[in-house]
Amino acid sequence: MLSEPITVSIIITVKNGGIDLYTTMESLKVSRTTLSYEVIIVDEGSVDGCCDFLMGYRFERPIKRLKGEQGIPARNVGAAHATGKYLIFCGAHLYYDDYWMEKLLEPLMTGEADCSSPSFKVREHSVVIPNRDHEVYGLLSSIRNYPLVAEGKALTWLSWECFAVHRDKFRDIGGIEDGFIGKEMETAEFSLRIWLLGGFCAYVPEVSLIQVFRQNFPYDDSMEQWGFDLLILAYLHFSEALISVCCGQVYRTFRESEIAKSESEQREAVELRRQKYAYLRKYDDTWFLSRFGIEFEDDRDKLGPAGYPN
Repeated sequence: MLSEPITVSIIITVKNGGIDLYTTMESLKVSRTTLSYEVIIVDEGSVDGCCDFLMGYRFERPIKRLKGEQGIPARNVGAAHATGKYLIFCGAHLYYDDYWMEKLLEPLMTGEADCSSPSFKVREHSVVIPNRDHEVYGLLSSIRNYPLVAEGKALTWLSWECFAVHRDKFRDIGGIEDGFIGKEMETAEFSLRIWLLGGFCAYVPEVSLIQVFRQNFPYDDSMEQWGFDLLILAYLHFSEALISVCCGQVYRTFRESEIAKSESEQREAVELRRQKYAYLRKYDDTWFLSRFGIEFEDDRDKLGPAGYPN
């Protein structure tokens, strides 16, 4: 008897997640759904044994455990092994409600959107709450001010914690870009690329996932290295004027020597991809900033509404 075709591939990337992955899987196990799905877990070099429980773990759905590969985004590794029509990329500290998949995927199934992300609630007894708001402004502020929504549930930036995309769309636009240190900016670039290439990202507030934050060791500081990632995003898609603004923001937060030594290498590494996207895109960065009312703030240069000098 043939098994039921997989509709959804849930891809969870994890590195030193402590007990988070186990509690996430337990929540997924009991959440109700009418959809057939598989779970793909990509271990990005954990040393804390957070994936060891999977060896004898009882789960009614197919589970694939993969090892991350050097130089390849973990999400691409997971997507390469996915058999589902839809991909849902998740973090490893989420709790799920019944039928969350159906609601999250509805805009994709009806053709209203190419990608979607839900709303979130932070559980009160979380041991630690991420605080990344110090000295944040400009583009980074808009990314962290989730959800930034325009009319018609148009979502500026997908959430790195959870976003869904049609597998064919994911492959058509080239998957996840490599070179990023953290998932936050990696997801922001993917969101920006979707919009510039003529796609649509939807906010689905009807789905509310619960986040539980714990202090795990070794500590993951990838989000704190956003400066390198912001420059990659800028080099891939922004005009020279906006690249200059991003450089200014990065240099005021990090020591310039830390960034400048790799800046030229980063720019050269993405140049061919920049040219490819420039050829394929339907909109430019000016359209994107105007579409979502994003302002670049730079006290030193006194920039105008779209980030350009007055």
